[in-house]
Amino acid sequence: MSKFTTQELDLASDPTILLIKYRMMEKVWDFLEELQKEIKDRLLPFQSKLPEQLKLHNGKISKGENYKRLPYMILDYPAHFTREDILAFRIMFYWGHFISATFHLQGKYLREFGNKLIEEFQEDENVFFCVNSEPWDYHYRSNNYMLLKDLNQCDIEEHVAGTDFIKLSIKFPVEEMPQRKSNLINFLDLGLKVIQTN
Repeated sequence: MSKFTTQELDLASDPTILLIKYRMMEKVWDFLEELQKEIKDRLLPFQSKLPEQLKLHNGKISKGENYKRLPYMILDYPAHFTREDILAFRIMFYWGHFISATFHLQGKYLREFGNKLIEEFQEDENVFFCVNSEPWDYHYRSNNYMLLKDLNQCDIEEHVAGTDFIKLSIKFPVEEMPQRKSNLINFLDLGLKVIQTN
């Protein structure tokens, strides 16, 4: 027979927490829609210079309930995904942890723009580099992300040779989300300056 703790029974007896969670997720969706509109405006000057495969007109917002047992919401924009080649800018809200923005380059986009993107952010104190062999983890423990400034060129080259992808990311605590919109957009702006075909 299952043994319930007092805390578990108290939570299950109170609908408030789930109602707050539902309302919060609605507001996060609205936040990402606002970001999508701002990104669309920011992309206009770059349209003729960016890879033509990028979806520049609309992004994609998706959500789930179980990234490591917690809810999350994602905006991919701009983004292009195939099995071999990825060029994506992903904003992620992860319940209880962070709001983040991540450049993910793989395959031909890594070869074309990867070094330029790394150089752009090499001296930034707040940019993380994914050191995982798999690209689909988003936590910031040291087996997944390390600060880019703390890695040497050999570390980076070894990672690229073994995985064929890079992810560069920034993150902020959930409680700072409302005032960090400009940081997320500025991170995109800086990356777009080097992700250009001409």
